[in-house]
Amino acid sequence: MESVKVPWNQRLGKIGEAEIEKRLSYFSIPTKYDLDVGIDYYCELLENSSPTVAFYVQAKGTEHFDNDWGRSINKPTIVYWLTRPFPVYLMIYDEKEKKCYCMSIEDKRYDLLTKMNGTSVSIYIKVDKSHILKDGKDMNNEFIKKIRDDLVSIGLWQGHPIPKGREYVKQMPGPPRSNIELRRLKSYLRMNISSLIQHYMLVEDWDNAYICCDFLTKFDKNHYNHFVWFGQINTIIGNKEEARKSYEEALDICERDKKWPKESMDRLKESINREMERLNNVIEKIHTEEQAPP
Repeated sequence: MESVKVPWNQRLGKIGEAEIEKRLSYFSIPTKYDLDVGIDYYCELLENSSPTVAFYVQAKGTEHFDNDWGRSINKPTIVYWLTRPFPVYLMIYDEKEKKCYCMSIEDKRYDLLTKMNGTSVSIYIKVDKSHILKDGKDMNNEFIKKIRDDLVSIGLWQGHPIPKGREYVKQMPGPPRSNIELRRLKSYLRMNISSLIQHYMLVEDWDNAYICCDFLTKFDKNHYNHFVWFGQINTIIGNKEEARKSYEEALDICERDKKWPKESMDRLKESINREMERLNNVIEKIHTEEQAPP
C-alpha cells in the first residue's frame, strides 16, 4: 500500500508562513486565518506593547526568487485586497536566501484598478527585492512607518482623510487623486455636516446650525433636506424671507427628481408645504401684531 506523501511545495508554503509570522511577531500580533480568503494574517501593530493599527498579510514561500517573484492573481482576490479597510501586504519568503520580501498593495492601487478593466481573469503581480521584512527586534521601523503611511492613503481613497504623522504638528492629507476619491470626499463631507446640523438643532445652537447649513446649501444644491433644515433654522432665528426661499428651493428640487416614487414624493412635498404654511402663519401673526393699535 502506497504511503501518504506531503508535497514539497505544500511544506514550503508552511515554512514561508512560519518564517513570515516569526518576523511579524517582533512588532505585531499576527492572527492566522483558518479559511483561504486571499489573506493569511490579520495583524495588529504593537506600540509600547499595546495593539494599535491593523494590517493584513498574504504569505508565500518560494525557492525561485531571482531578481523578483511573480504570480498571476485572480481578479476577485485583488478586489478583496483593495476593499479592505486596512493595508494589505504581499510577503514572499525566499527559502534559498532565507529572506522575506514584501510589497504594499496600496502602492499598486491605481495600477491594479487600471488593469481590472482588461478582459483577463487574473492580473500578474511582481514583487522585487526593494523591501525586506527583517528578522529581529526593532529592525522593521521602515515597514512600520509604511503601514501608517498606507493607512493615510486608504483613508483618502475611502473619503475619510486623516492627518499624516504622530507628533503634535501633523501633515494634512493631500488632495484627492482621482474622481472616485473626489466624489467620496464630497459625499462624506455632506454626511458629516448633516450630522452636525442635526446636533446643533437638537441642542438649539442656532448660530452654528445656521453656519453649517448655509455652507451645505451652497456646497450641495441637489438635496432637498439641506434646504428644509435651512428653512426651519431661518424660521426660528427670524429670517422669514430666507426661510421661504429655502422651502421653495426644496420643493423645486423635489419637482426635478423624476426617479423618486410618486407616492413617496407627494408625501414629501406635502410635508414641505406644511412647513411653508407654518412659516406663513408666523409671518401673518407678526404682521397682525405690528398693525395692531398700541
